[in-house]
Amino acid sequence: MTTKKAQLLGVELNLISLLFSSISPVLNKFSLVSLNPVIGALFTSVFAAIFNLILIFVMYHDFSIIRNKWVIALGLSNAVGVILQYIALTLLSPVTVTLIARIYLVYVFALSYAFLKEKLVKWDYLAIAMCIGGSIFVSTGRIQIDSIWGIVCAFIYPLMYAINNIIAKYLVEDNNPGNVLFYNHLVSAVLLFVYALIIPGTFGGIQAKAVTFNFFGAFFNGFLSLLLFYTSLKFITAGKANIVRALGPIVVIIYSYFFFPIQITANIIIGALLLITSTAIVTFTRANTD
Repeated sequence: MTTKKAQLLGVELNLISLLFSSISPVLNKFSLVSLNPVIGALFTSVFAAIFNLILIFVMYHDFSIIRNKWVIALGLSNAVGVILQYIALTLLSPVTVTLIARIYLVYVFALSYAFLKEKLVKWDYLAIAMCIGGSIFVSTGRIQIDSIWGIVCAFIYPLMYAINNIIAKYLVEDNNPGNVLFYNHLVSAVLLFVYALIIPGTFGGIQAKAVTFNFFGAFFNGFLSLLLFYTSLKFITAGKANIVRALGPIVVIIYSYFFFPIQITANIIIGALLLITSTAIVTFTRANTD
């Protein structure tokens, strides 16, 4: 295969991966019809752990026990992040949640600078400013009395994922990435299960249809999308791959339009453009250094 064809295949695989991962917020929104956020998060972690265990044996052929105590913090940050994401989806549309969650970019920069000593370049500062501005535009365009908690959760859960990724980056230095990902979901599932047992009535009212939506959300995002993304990295650099993934909010908007239409205001449009541009700036500038 020529270099040009290989890169084209990498982009195509990445686009398909994006299509699968972007449908997850919509499916999870459907699952919340009869699942509370704790059970939704629990099922997501359980399904993702199973799918990633399969991924380990299929792709890595290397399963080992991780004894590092930081794996507990890894699973805890993931568990809290998933619960808050489900709460946000309960109170807001998938579009609003996905757009606000782009603030994740700012959290990653801040945590990487503080704990990993990664330096920022001038383009990063512009991207941070645009990301903060875009998140403010999107959230102020959606503020209502009954959605304030949803907006708060939409801002906080990306912080949990950013912390999770920083810890994961530390753990993969000495462990197989597939094993780290598996333990991330496994520990998260155990913690969520214990929490669900403590809260009375958590397991009540579970419907098979809701679990099915949850299952496919985890399958498309936690397994199939990840498998395609990892495969695409054999043909293109991580920076170029992330350029494609910057289109994620647009795909979620398209999916959500048919099921959860929202009023598209000037604030939403301006915020979305700022958020997508900020992600594109980072991925384009870093792709040039790959």
